[in-house]
Amino acid sequence: MPSDSSSDNPPPSLATQPTLDHETMWRYMRRLVEQLFGVLDNDAILDDSLDILVDLLGADRGLVLLTDSDGTSRVVNARGHKKSLSPAEREEVSKTVIRQALDTGKCIVWEATAARGPSKSIAFLGIHAALAAPLHGPSSRAAPKGVLYLDIRNVGKFLGDRHIEFFMSAAMLVGAVLEQHGRALSDRTLLREARAHCIEVSHTPLLADLLAAPSMHAIARELESALPGDTPILILGESGTGKTVVAQAIAEAGGRRPIVRATLGGSDDLNTITSELFGHERGAYSGATARRVGLVEFADGGTLILDELLNLPPHAQQLLLDFTQFGTYRPLGYDRPEPKRARVRILAATNGDLRAAIRERRFREDLFYRLAGVTVDLPPLRERREDIPSLAESTLRRVDPARVWTLSVPLRRLLLSPALEWSGNVRQLERVIERARERAVMRDPEATSLTPEHLEARDLGQARPEAPRSGPSEPPVGLGVVWQRLQAERASIDEREEGVLRQALAQSGGVVAQAARELGIARTTLSSRIDVLGVRGVRRSDPVK
Repeated sequence: MPSDSSSDNPPPSLATQPTLDHETMWRYMRRLVEQLFGVLDNDAILDDSLDILVDLLGADRGLVLLTDSDGTSRVVNARGHKKSLSPAEREEVSKTVIRQALDTGKCIVWEATAARGPSKSIAFLGIHAALAAPLHGPSSRAAPKGVLYLDIRNVGKFLGDRHIEFFMSAAMLVGAVLEQHGRALSDRTLLREARAHCIEVSHTPLLADLLAAPSMHAIARELESALPGDTPILILGESGTGKTVVAQAIAEAGGRRPIVRATLGGSDDLNTITSELFGHERGAYSGATARRVGLVEFADGGTLILDELLNLPPHAQQLLLDFTQFGTYRPLGYDRPEPKRARVRILAATNGDLRAAIRERRFREDLFYRLAGVTVDLPPLRERREDIPSLAESTLRRVDPARVWTLSVPLRRLLLSPALEWSGNVRQLERVIERARERAVMRDPEATSLTPEHLEARDLGQARPEAPRSGPSEPPVGLGVVWQRLQAERASIDEREEGVLRQALAQSGGVVAQAARELGIARTTLSSRIDVLGVRGVRRSDPVK
């Protein structure tokens, strides 16, 4: 119950508790204000502020508790006299007084001398007096964000009206600082998320360099007129042909920033997909404890790259269609009458057959035409073999710009050999050259030239890499021998792949969608490989939250 004590002069025995005259009160208040507002981003400000309160009021414990969405309170800062409280000491407080402050929204003052009788916990803990005040943000009408709590266990100490007045003023300041501190943390979180999704343009090759080869001139001409506008661009091509890199280079050349990349198909859950693209409000669904900004909002005014487009489930395709048509969207849990708006240029990429998907009704035809303002089809590396030497040299310049590398004539012949399928396309070529450079440097730290000896069979996917010879060719290997070699290689690869899948599934608790995200592949692709390899003990969908 509120104290009716009006005496501010302590008994003579209370030498350790400061006399709270007006001069002392405002001196401590200035210290508190300087502490709270001088370094808003310092995580230690609440500890330092509690030290001031404990010192001035002669308290034994001072705590700041925050309230979670389910109504439970958790201690975030706890101090004794110039020291942090242990986990056990943090629990030794009057939860009744704390709960009353939260329920009533008022400062609660409990004193043993004025109460009818202490509760069992207060009596057990030896609490002589306790204070608890709700912590509000700028609007006191909102639900409290937490509680500021102090208690006194020395029967020789007392609480006067000025002590209580100072405590209530401190609670207002702490509440305001917590609000600003929370906003600062939220802003930093949003900034980290934005940076995580935005493309680092300094690492993106120039579009002119990517399309400099004669085999890419037709694509360069197609893109030339489309770059300055808002026309959506659809980029097709096999895996490894460089679709994402080309999309990033197009976005950079177009000058529409920020450039944000969204990898689709990581989940088939509508809530997850909607949240990823369009965001959600706090409390929109179970587990949504904070507001999330979607990638569309991050990309507003810039460019949105949609990677692995064909993995987008049908029920999410409608959401994307609506956005491409009207430029409006609604985050999950967004209840305002008018939808949000964003103006972005969309660059979509896929290695799948969209026409076949449309025929099979796995992809919406109307969405296809909304995204295919300009269509770019990147050729596989086997159809542009003449570009392989220049691509290899470009890779060397990128990974080791301090050294001038060359390719030996035998290595050029090997890389250009029709016997190499280059099923991994440009990505495979880059890995081959990177590994060859590493082996060359390991054998000779001063090396500047790559030869066939720097390659291994597994790099090229061949039984053994051999450079074409200028002399008479050897008799071709029989098809039966080639077939046997292929079967042996396939069995070895399947065994290694099964091991990787089992490890990913073990780490994800058998949840396929989670394992697929860890591996960076579509859930449907992982499910297919699990069936083919006969992997057991999996769950086909994430557990319900």
